[in-house]
Amino acid sequence: MSDRVQANGVELRWPGKHTASPPSAVAPTLIETFEPQRFARTSSEALNILCHDDNLNFLAHLLDAGFGGKIRLIYADPPYDSGLEWSRKVRLRGVNARILDTPHCQQASYSDIWAEGAYLQFIYARLPLLRDLLSDDGSLWLHCDHRHAHHLRCLLDEVFGAENYLNTISWRSQTARGAKVNAFYFPNSAQTILVYARNRAAPTCWHPPRRRIELSEAEAAAAFMRDERGFFRTSDPGTYSFERLKQLYAEGRLYAPYRGEIVIDEANRRVYTSNGGNIGVKYYLTDLGKGRYQVERAVDNLWDDIPGLGTTPGEDLGYPTQKTEALLERVLTSGSDAGDRVLDPFCGSGTTPAVAQKLGRRWIACDASSSAIQTTTRRLQAVCTQQLFSGEFPAEISPGFAVYTTASTRCVQENLPEINLAITRIDAEQGIMEVIVHDVRLPTLQDTVDRTDDAWRTVVDSITIDPVYDGEVLRATAADAPLKRRDTVTGCYRLVAPASPTTIAVRIVDVAGGEHFVTQRVE
Repeated sequence: MSDRVQANGVELRWPGKHTASPPSAVAPTLIETFEPQRFARTSSEALNILCHDDNLNFLAHLLDAGFGGKIRLIYADPPYDSGLEWSRKVRLRGVNARILDTPHCQQASYSDIWAEGAYLQFIYARLPLLRDLLSDDGSLWLHCDHRHAHHLRCLLDEVFGAENYLNTISWRSQTARGAKVNAFYFPNSAQTILVYARNRAAPTCWHPPRRRIELSEAEAAAAFMRDERGFFRTSDPGTYSFERLKQLYAEGRLYAPYRGEIVIDEANRRVYTSNGGNIGVKYYLTDLGKGRYQVERAVDNLWDDIPGLGTTPGEDLGYPTQKTEALLERVLTSGSDAGDRVLDPFCGSGTTPAVAQKLGRRWIACDASSSAIQTTTRRLQAVCTQQLFSGEFPAEISPGFAVYTTASTRCVQENLPEINLAITRIDAEQGIMEVIVHDVRLPTLQDTVDRTDDAWRTVVDSITIDPVYDGEVLRATAADAPLKRRDTVTGCYRLVAPASPTTIAVRIVDVAGGEHFVTQRVE
């Protein structure tokens, strides 16, 4: 590779570089929805969007569908050109530690091996589309690592303009341990997020985050000063006016070093200390009670306070390169508002849409991997169901989502005799039904579990139910999608369906990604 200086700056070059023709905008096909309030909703708010597609085509479709300039924030976590074939460990469910810790098999997720120049061309082709989708006050957060962070910044300068560069964030994604501590010329324990504005002069949406750190009394005493009001730190008053300094003095928030006193000189409109030194403004820690204190700190571009997945095992969904929710929460709250539309074109395990759903953002997500779409769908079903039962559905967004695809076929096995349903009308007038899933036999996985009545739950990741199946689109109103590996599906569900004859559709997704589909007519 080489670079050359042009009139507008530096251009990165690589074998086969070319400006790609605009891709054709092929509309994806709706295959399912999750609408837990389907029969109660009165709002016409469009559902959030999850798409199984090559994002190059999907981004072109979004522009063609009128989303240009409508996205407030884009978080993109593309492949890194790691040279690896990424796979996930397929594990069974349940409380048995042996079952949890022993992978059933390895399952391919995606390839991150590229021919010379292909990786940079892949990213380069997508950047103009991402730029055009952003609103004038929006921002792109491009996640990468040490392999291509320098190259990608050059590409972003070329496509977005160097004047729209905002910052480079270094995220400590892991700590050096095990064999990694012996790495030649230091272990790589950080990743990079390049942040660019669509138009920095707009100005770009920005909410400075703050870190909240909790300390014991001993820790506070070691790091802070103390007076009758509590622990405090000091800061230079800078350009504070005489009136503002007097106000701080009246509040007891001015500090004089060397055991001096604060002197208010009205005649000369000065505030100074009796024993010399500089005045300090006191900032007190919050007393949480029981000997605990909290201090707020500004967040800079070194994010070493957000742990990676290795130290957040409770979030681990078994999907490779998964990011933590705390990371995406900081990104989304810093660069968007509740009700804004955010986009993740490489959604992977679904962290971005899951956090966006919790924070009241409207979201669009896409991935080319079928296992990524399955993982994201299950995760979002769990998040939406939890919000529904807790009454914490954000008012700014739709309580559900739609799944689209451009794939010509789906790996769904219909009406298998291994899945039996018992359906009972509990209240015909209100349309309340009870659906019991039982006697499930999944041939590809059944030999791995004990042959008992409830053992099938260890091989099931989720159960989704559409009480009014139209034969084309699965419009689910209920989903049992436990996220924690020790939890299993219950198999017994009560849900609302119209009182007239209907077709119940049930989809079971097993831990290896197999989809099993059964329907039953209820008169």
